[in-house]
Amino acid sequence: MASKSSVGPILVGLDSHASLLSEWRSSPSLQRQASKLQSSATLNDVADHLSQFITITDNLGSYSLFRFADPLVTAYWLSSYPPSAYQSLLGPISEWLVPLNPPSWAPSQAVEWQSYRPQPNSPRLEGKLNHLADDQVQALEQAYRRSFKERLYDWMVADYPQALTGLGEQERGQWLEQRLLDAEAWGLVNERSIAIWLERCACWGNDFAMRSDSPYQAWLARTPDAQKLAPEQRIQALDEDCLAG
Repeated sequence: MASKSSVGPILVGLDSHASLLSEWRSSPSLQRQASKLQSSATLNDVADHLSQFITITDNLGSYSLFRFADPLVTAYWLSSYPPSAYQSLLGPISEWLVPLNPPSWAPSQAVEWQSYRPQPNSPRLEGKLNHLADDQVQALEQAYRRSFKERLYDWMVADYPQALTGLGEQERGQWLEQRLLDAEAWGLVNERSIAIWLERCACWGNDFAMRSDSPYQAWLARTPDAQKLAPEQRIQALDEDCLAG
């Protein structure tokens, strides 16, 4: 089983009767942390193959560590390839079973089980396996966005539950996505800045940046130099004044 950890991916060899495997099959918490790999090869051979993916590159020249043991990342990454690519990507692995848990704002949805298997006689992928094309980069960006939305949702539920009161599961996801789109359209990309934006939406309303009678407009009137700041600096200056006041 591949598990995400602060020290990197961990590969554990288990037999079909292992208690940990039974726990994983029935535990949503464990399913968020691990996926199941099946192979007749040795543990070392599987580990050697997977070691190719510890670092990745892309067409923009980026070089970074890759959290391929995170089931959310794994599902988006592998699904971005055509099935013919799995023979090269999986190598000695005969099946990679990945549980994709429902987002935290929609807990009643069922777990999606994604099974990836090599297709016999598929052409080998050209180039290095750890080099990501644009489709893979886009898929990982989608995985990051979902993970970020889950973290934002969990924080909002803990600190500003009133913002989500009365919304159904689907509406919560739509609310989060729209707030993210609004923040990005305003020029925000930093996680902290986007979190501040959502906090202001919760406290002052979703249209706080545009509404003429909002506390934000009153703050701008009191702080004229703030209008000269870039959006990231402006929202963080607003936050500092809110904390101080």
